[in-house]
Amino acid sequence: MRKSNYDIMKNITLITQIGISMIVPIFICIYIGNWLDKKLGTNFIFLLIFIILGVGASFLNVYKMVMKDFKNK
Repeated sequence: MRKSNYDIMKNITLITQIGISMIVPIFICIYIGNWLDKKLGTNFIFLLIFIILGVGASFLNVYKMVMKDFKNK
């Protein structure tokens, strides 16, 4: 494989990994927040809290990945 093809595949892999690293924590936190709201009978309080936590965790994951990639270059 030529170097340009290798770089393209590496960038596609990084973009895919960033997308997955953003989606998974958000969906897990939505599930947990929704479950807690149903269990405790609250109206979307825990869902909002856990959505904020999920978004924060996903951006932290992306930040760590991007900084690691910059350090490697």
